[in-house]
Amino acid sequence: MKYLQPRVTEAAAVRFFERRRFGNLWGLLRRPRSTTRNSTSSDRRIPYAELVWLPYYIIRIKLRSARSESEIAVSVEGYSGSFAMFRTQTDIVDGEPKGETFRPGLDENEATRIARKGLLAVIMRQRSGRKKPLPGNVVNVELLHYPFWIYYYERRRERLDIRVLDAVTGSKPGPSIRASLLNAFASAEHDTQR
Repeated sequence: MKYLQPRVTEAAAVRFFERRRFGNLWGLLRRPRSTTRNSTSSDRRIPYAELVWLPYYIIRIKLRSARSESEIAVSVEGYSGSFAMFRTQTDIVDGEPKGETFRPGLDENEATRIARKGLLAVIMRQRSGRKKPLPGNVVNVELLHYPFWIYYYERRRERLDIRVLDAVTGSKPGPSIRASLLNAFASAEHDTQR
């Protein structure tokens, strides 16, 4: 199994999640409970943080132009089908990641279709005139697991919620990643009940 090495430590993620913010009056007023050493214990209590791995398809596609042929890598997230150019190729590790991994909700053919369509849209938006490269054959498709820190907490009156942090870049991801993670948890729970 291939995965990206996380750069954000658990301590840094917890600091991010528990920081007091002016946009959150409840966060300013509440007394934070520490999550230190809570995420690895067998009897976890809210709040706690855990590292999970969301599946992405990395698809390498040939680009043909009048002058040359090249290859480009794109990524398609395994649940929502979000498309992006793939640039982080140095931190890929072969092995078993520490934490929960999920199977993709999309199959390889659907991910390839999304990748070709997304790449064509990116090429068409470029301002290079008439001699734009065209997507050619798919060279390679592989599954890569991408790390996210998830922070489980009690919002108020026993309502549970999560916050998400990208464990590679240290940034807060968009709502589609949060929805994908919730879908991944739901499908994993569904698979265990069968």
